Amino acid sequence: MNKQMNELIVELKEAGEDFEFYPTTRDMVRRIWRFQSDNHSGHYRFGKVLDIGCGKCDFRKWVKELNQEAGDRSSVDIYEYFVIEKSHILIDRLDPDVIVLGTDFNEATLIDKEVDTIFCNPPYSEYEEWTRRIILESCCDDIFLIIPSRWKQNRTIQLALRSLKAPEGKKLVSVLGHADFLNAERNARAKVDILHIDKSWMDDDAGFDYMFDETFGMPDDNGDKWNAEFEAAEQQARKLKTELAAAKNKVELLCNGYEEARTELFNHFKTIAGLDTAVLESVGVHKKKVKEALKMRFSGLKNLYWKAAFDCLDEITSRLTTTSRRNLLERFAILKSVDFTPSNLYAMIVWVIKNYNKFTEQQMIDLFKGMSSKENVRNYVSNKRVFEEFCSRYSSDAKKNTHYTLDYRIICTEYALPGEGWHSWDNHIEYACRTKIEDICAVANSLGFQAGEIQLPETWGKRGTVYMADEKTVLFAFRCYLNRNVHIKFNIELMKALNVAVARKLGWIRKPSDIAQEFPPEMAKGAERYFNCFRLLDVSKVQKLICAQSETMDDNDCSEEEQEQVELPISV
Repeated sequence: MNKQMNELIVELKEAGEDFEFYPTTRDMVRRIWRFQSDNHSGHYRFGKVLDIGCGKCDFRKWVKELNQEAGDRSSVDIYEYFVIEKSHILIDRLDPDVIVLGTDFNEATLIDKEVDTIFCNPPYSEYEEWTRRIILESCCDDIFLIIPSRWKQNRTIQLALRSLKAPEGKKLVSVLGHADFLNAERNARAKVDILHIDKSWMDDDAGFDYMFDETFGMPDDNGDKWNAEFEAAEQQARKLKTELAAAKNKVELLCNGYEEARTELFNHFKTIAGLDTAVLESVGVHKKKVKEALKMRFSGLKNLYWKAAFDCLDEITSRLTTTSRRNLLERFAILKSVDFTPSNLYAMIVWVIKNYNKFTEQQMIDLFKGMSSKENVRNYVSNKRVFEEFCSRYSSDAKKNTHYTLDYRIICTEYALPGEGWHSWDNHIEYACRTKIEDICAVANSLGFQAGEIQLPETWGKRGTVYMADEKTVLFAFRCYLNRNVHIKFNIELMKALNVAVARKLGWIRKPSDIAQEFPPEMAKGAERYFNCFRLLDVSKVQKLICAQSETMDDNDCSEEEQEQVELPISV
């Protein structure tokens, strides 16, 4: 066991989070990788992967390494990577693009996790129940398990496999190899088999059918339609929003409300399922439609509460541009399948903060590069190269231009700015430019310049003004013209902060003294004060983010170099 792994295990044990954490070895994953490479066609052979009990995400790590070694000869790419992980310590170490779909497997449902592949190296004290549930409840094509070799004699697992009723000639289970943990990062004496279970032939609703039958025990019907009406989702959302507005403890209200609503929903359907089937059929109620209705309502209930929780994070999401917010919401959509529990809410906030940090950094750089043109830039003192014009900040030419500052007076086209397009240029100016102006404000907010009132011009060519939160200081003024050009005059302090923050992120400057040496004199004056102006939220402080009540985080709650005070998005 290496020193780093030993330190991690000690940390997990001290926190009471060592849930039989035995990382998957490279050789185990190699067997799976080879099987996929030899037996499947298409580029994304793993597709969307759910790693249950992911630990350090060694499964993805080894797949990436094996792909790199194979080069063009083989590719078994992972398209998207989702996980279920119970340890908060391990969750905090996950990469930002890893999406947590649950924290406790015993609380999670699998019927609504739409993935292509499930991988699991379960805790061996619970491997029987975990394996049974994954076999019966999952909705995927391929299952890969690393479980004790004694699974062959386990009655529960054998019954679960038989219940799948594979078509004649279909190989349901393949043993890809045998392994142990004697030389693993954390050694153990366990002898394990590496299994592949093929569910590609099964209907997508098979997992849901199993859960429905086990929970409600409703006999099969003749498949006729059932036309029951439920209360409108909008009415539920309005009621929940009203309750949240008056609640001091939003997390408790959300979690308790969801659990009560879920219990009530299931009780209603248990009552329906317990009625005489002949009576139900006589009034047009059949099992197929009952299942469809429950599936729809269950999904809708999770969607309702997750959206309400996401809306509570507006102190974070309001700092994102239109594009960043849309990207975050699109990626957030998969989280609507996660069970609504306090620990999962914790994981969701960790995920939002990690992606907030990534998006705010990128949107700042995109704005800077978008406004970069020969008329708008001033080279660093040491930079004697001629600025090369380019059509897009994503073009190859754009990468050639480095080590320059933006002037605080900017002339740019509509494509230079983030936000929605001008819609139809004949529309009122408010519809044409509002999102673009708001997106500049979002970047300013992330640099510590809190935008206040936005005064949009009444017509083209007239001046518009954005004030800071004090309602006196002008953050920037702008004019939009019918030729689709935009003239902006920034508060020079905001532009100093933007120049310094982008230069740091792109590695153009490394210390405050570089500013005075490299920036043009007007832009350098006093700009060193903005060396740490770009603000990132610190994932290690998520517990305080959740548990504090209507407070602001201290400066120490952000990263050491980049600190800020933020309003807490959710109070408990």
